[in-house]
Amino acid sequence: MNKKTVIGLMLLAAFARESVAQSTPSASQLDQERQRIELERKQMFDPNNPASKAKKGAMPNSADIDREMRRVDRERKQMFDPNNPATKNAANVFPNVPTPERAGIDIEALAKQYEQKAQARKMDDLMIFASFTMPAESLKRIVSQANRVGASVVLRGFKNNSLKDTALAIKELGEQGGNVLVNPNAFTKYKVKAVPTMVLAKAATIDQVDNEGCALPDNFVAVAGDVSLDYALDEIVRRAPQFEPVASRYLRQIRGNQ
Repeated sequence: MNKKTVIGLMLLAAFARESVAQSTPSASQLDQERQRIELERKQMFDPNNPASKAKKGAMPNSADIDREMRRVDRERKQMFDPNNPATKNAANVFPNVPTPERAGIDIEALAKQYEQKAQARKMDDLMIFASFTMPAESLKRIVSQANRVGASVVLRGFKNNSLKDTALAIKELGEQGGNVLVNPNAFTKYKVKAVPTMVLAKAATIDQVDNEGCALPDNFVAVAGDVSLDYALDEIVRRAPQFEPVASRYLRQIRGNQ
């Protein structure tokens, strides 16, 4: 082994010792590092450390949240406490919303008007069942006579299933149609199979029906056929004496002997 080789090996050994010395800390160095880490940890969790105090906008801790919840609950109980002098005699406060001007329609009067009509319909005891399939002259006569005595003209349904067509058809009769009703249930109630049919019912029993929704036989009388209203009432007087007082009253109205 020559001189150059020996010198090279000696240099390598020196570098190796230096590298090992630098990569392996001593016991004192390790102890110093542990002390530094422990000091930083204490500073981080120290509540009095200005660097770690809660900044504005930071999330509150659980203690702050609990304290705020207790405050809100306490104020809510005070607000709804009937014995709280601060709110006991306080008037209810509502938003100052301007009241709209009246639209020119008397809602109360309108409601009373419909209420009166509903009550009148409930007390109706004279009904004439008709249809738009009848001859126009017959239907016109029925509507006219019904208007004279305050009877109801009852239809099974709307003409062409249209309220507009029904109103136009009534208007074309040239008679007031205020007493014309659409009530298919009434056909079932009084067992009306053909039109025209006149039904005279006891007003006090108008709501009494059997299990099938039909009026009790003793509570009404019916006359079928395309006859005048006074003819049908005369027929009732002859064959149903229990209905004679009511039938005679309508006859007097028709004949002008009130």
